[in-house]
Amino acid sequence: MKTKLFLSQLAALVVVAAIFYASYGATNALASAREGVPEIYFAWERAVPFWAWSIVPYWSLNLLYALGFFLCRDAGELARYVTQLLAAQIIATLFFIAFPLQMSWEKPAVSGLSDFLFSSLAAFDLPFNQAPSLHIILCVVVGAFYLRKARAVWLKAALAAWFTLIGFSVLTTYQHHFIDIPTGLAAGCFVLLVRPTDGEPLRFAMAAEATRYKWAALYLGLAFLTLFAAILGAKIWSSWALWLSWASLSFALVACGYAFFGAGVFAKNGQGRHAAVAKALLFPYLCVARLNALFWLRGRRLSDEILPGLYLGSVKQAGKFDAVLDCAAEFERPSGAQIYASLPMLDMIAPSVDELRRGADELERIVKTTLGGGENLPQMAAKLGSNFSAKVGYANELNLKFHRQTDARANLQTRGAANESKIGEARQIFANSNERAAEQNGKKVLVCCALGYGRSASVLLAWLVIYAGMGFDEALNLLKSRREKIAVSSSLRDRIKQIAVRTSEI
Repeated sequence: MKTKLFLSQLAALVVVAAIFYASYGATNALASAREGVPEIYFAWERAVPFWAWSIVPYWSLNLLYALGFFLCRDAGELARYVTQLLAAQIIATLFFIAFPLQMSWEKPAVSGLSDFLFSSLAAFDLPFNQAPSLHIILCVVVGAFYLRKARAVWLKAALAAWFTLIGFSVLTTYQHHFIDIPTGLAAGCFVLLVRPTDGEPLRFAMAAEATRYKWAALYLGLAFLTLFAAILGAKIWSSWALWLSWASLSFALVACGYAFFGAGVFAKNGQGRHAAVAKALLFPYLCVARLNALFWLRGRRLSDEILPGLYLGSVKQAGKFDAVLDCAAEFERPSGAQIYASLPMLDMIAPSVDELRRGADELERIVKTTLGGGENLPQMAAKLGSNFSAKVGYANELNLKFHRQTDARANLQTRGAANESKIGEARQIFANSNERAAEQNGKKVLVCCALGYGRSASVLLAWLVIYAGMGFDEALNLLKSRREKIAVSSSLRDRIKQIAVRTSEI
């Protein structure tokens, strides 16, 4: 088995290395055949010293790159590493062809080991292939691979320091200009966003709703606007205006999220944390999102109690609650909540049927755990002294809910008046059980998103219909009476109806 893995690693190294040198050499030759290849650098770069010894860390990336193949523990990890390296190569190659740049500075004379390493580099590396720096892209990708492997803190620190030195060496060896570094970092982070070192790759799927394309167009427009401002600002005022292109990139990625990637573009895990690469790429947008939340929430309540112990509000309040269901993709989890569930959704978009279903189920589990103490029907009924019919309703481990076969019809208010009294009776028992449970343990549950008006309200609405036995209009009126500015899509009624019908068929 080990021999088979070794042969796979060796074969992968040979193939990827061949692709690397072939594509890198081809783009170098293509650029060298062109006339007037531009060169972009800042005046302050003339003050960057030339350190001959820094060619050693520069070259070390090649060794670490190759060694990584043989450090993969299994075929799956090897496939992920190969995919990342090939993605890096493809991105760099496309930019080298579309936007060729050069580095024309002469290197001072060197001797010894440094002379040998510089000469070896010059044997296949022409002064082109600049932005984004493939060396920087690979520094990010290969560095992430080794940091994931390291267990000891000191080793992680040593690796981080060495890969940082590799990154700086592209300047001190006069191999790249500064602009190649941030562009390389962005490309490297994008590779790790699309194919992370942990977890599933970012899924690509065309959005099915026209609304998502409208928001994608809006953010794409913002991306072009900020890019134009960056270029114009650099020409009129200062080169520092080019940092606005970071905002352009973040808006473009959000646009891709609405059109293709969904909430996965935020790379928010089950613990409510964004992946480091997502934070880096989306930092400008994340800042705007926080400012937007501050604007809309100014002078307003951050959360409101909908049922005893059950609240709807902004994620900014999450740290004050015992349990939280977080529907915001663009915000990280505040510390404090002992029970936490993350169900990231895009802002301003009505949750899908699947998101509503998962959200309602997750909220059911959280409320059961936090407010109901995990009690089932017999336990709860014994405490309440209730003798309601199981044909009308029962406790779904947490609190009282309608029988799944009756629930779909009752919740959609298609039953006759003869059943209304039973429904009202069961609903009252549900409310009483919630209230008594909340009074007994004093705990609170929060369903939240950025503002607590849209995504979280939609999920809570689905839960009220599916698990609390309310009709859609009644549940919606309850939310609007308890929390202002509730904004849910008109399509929710049909989507919740689909869930209820599916539930009745189980």
